[in-house]
Amino acid sequence: MATDPLASTFGGWQAVENAALALMESTNLLLIPGRKCANGLPVPMNNPDWPKFVQELRDAGMKAYRTAQSKNQDKMVEAADTLAAACAGCHKKWRERARLADRCK
Repeated sequence: MATDPLASTFGGWQAVENAALALMESTNLLLIPGRKCANGLPVPMNNPDWPKFVQELRDAGMKAYRTAQSKNQDKMVEAADTLAAACAGCHKKWRERARLADRCK
């Protein structure tokens, strides 16, 4: 087995590309009306931050996809940081609440 997971039998760069594309596609699901949070409350789609965060996630996924195509591991670390920041914005606002009942408020 290769010491570099991106060159191993676990899919390598193609797996990273596919994961980035799947992440981008998941943003479409986040925009489907009627979605509910884990506590049963409606997803805050009417909040102006919601589409902004979804777009940031979509953009980060595209960056990760393009970076994976370049097969540059250092740039992939940068893309992963962008992706983590995109996730964190939404999670800090709605998900990281002490009580499940307070999510999506």
